[in-house]
Amino acid sequence: MKEVVVVHYSELGTKGGNRRVFERKFAEDVRRRLGPRALKVRLDSARVIVELAPGTDRADIGRVLDPVFGMAWYAFGYLVPWSSENDGLSEAESAAVALARAEPVVRTFKIETRRSSKKYPHLSHAVCVRLGDAVVSATGLRVDVHNPDRTLYAEVLETEIAVLSHRVQGLRGLPQFSSGRMLCLFSGGIDSPVAAWLMMRRGAKVDLLHFHPYRSSDEVIGTKITKLFSVLAGFNPDLRLFLVPHDRYQATASLHVPPACETVFFRRFMFRAGEEMANALSYQALITGDSLGQVASQTVENLMAVQTELSVPVFQPLIASDKESIIALAKKMDVFDLAVQPYKDCCSLLAKKPKTNVDTALIRRLEQELDLRKMISESFEAAQLWDGRTLRSFPRGKVKE
Repeated sequence: MKEVVVVHYSELGTKGGNRRVFERKFAEDVRRRLGPRALKVRLDSARVIVELAPGTDRADIGRVLDPVFGMAWYAFGYLVPWSSENDGLSEAESAAVALARAEPVVRTFKIETRRSSKKYPHLSHAVCVRLGDAVVSATGLRVDVHNPDRTLYAEVLETEIAVLSHRVQGLRGLPQFSSGRMLCLFSGGIDSPVAAWLMMRRGAKVDLLHFHPYRSSDEVIGTKITKLFSVLAGFNPDLRLFLVPHDRYQATASLHVPPACETVFFRRFMFRAGEEMANALSYQALITGDSLGQVASQTVENLMAVQTELSVPVFQPLIASDKESIIALAKKMDVFDLAVQPYKDCCSLLAKKPKTNVDTALIRRLEQELDLRKMISESFEAAQLWDGRTLRSFPRGKVKE
């Protein structure tokens, strides 16, 4: 018997002719994360079958698989062969008994069987009876099909039977890097990490763009910004964080922008900067944590003012969410406690009572008068890139993937 973990994807079966592309991306993400823990990773009957290296710790495998997007569930067990000459049930019985004996506190159980191969000579019910009788005889456990302590699963594949125990639910969604490249405007509050995570869950390759109030990006390292980055990097190991100083903008805008418009105009600066970076580095969209009406800068009028005439789409996955549901997701992601830590963000330097309906025409006029493009260019000259290990400058338009 081969020791395996079987990983089921969630919604890829709906992808029609593109299904194989999504399956390969999903399998590759699993393979890359597991590394030497896996002897072999392959697709079989709409599942990813992972043959584990001897002595591999299951808890360690679980920690690696838990953040994988696109996964419905995973389960550990054994893989046994079957053929037209040998139905494989004797070996499957041994596997079921071994899994049942590994659960010393279990008193009742049931077997569930799913046949992906219709060529298999026995019906699902017959497989359940054979494996169930073997477990009862060997362990003395009772069958309870309604409320068992443990369920064992038999999955009949094209040439093998996977006997599994204890399904662990996954995050679902779509596989990493299957939905394009996006740049998240990242404040470090509760909303933007959740927005980035939700778009990662839909398969986007997400990087972060943060505007900070310090003279040097070195001062950001060790704050909650890079700690939040580390949490999100658990879901996307290739995550990058662009750090852009706020002072170039502040030096020009502070004396010319009416106080009631400061917040909205600064957001316009961030959106325009994000747009320029997206165009230079081939990001296909921007992401924000906006929730309609949550604060004054997120009214319909102000959202229109900051997003008008952008050349890239803006995705706002939280736009219809209330604060309680956003907080619940932040806690699920384990970022809430970090997100509420004190941090001197750029918005704290702006007016405390922003206008709720800033005129788009005023924003456009200020943009021209203050030469917003020049402010962005000067800010990018001092920008740096954090990959979780090193902080370095980058030539805009030439960042290597």
